[in-house]
Amino acid sequence: MTVEIRIQDDDSLEITGKFDLLDEDGNAYGHHGKLRLCRCGASKTKPYCDDSHVEINFESKVRA
Repeated sequence: MTVEIRIQDDDSLEITGKFDLLDEDGNAYGHHGKLRLCRCGASKTKPYCDDSHVEINFESKVRA
């Protein structure tokens, strides 16, 4: 399965597929399916998105 990372305007990073998320120490946490990572820095469940970006009116439009 291909891993896809989608940068959503004013929103989180959405990762789809089968992949490992590595912490600072190199510990791997396996994921399969869809995962949303925080981009705004306000999430209370970092590194995961909890939709705090809506409350703080986060704005970011990134183009690859």
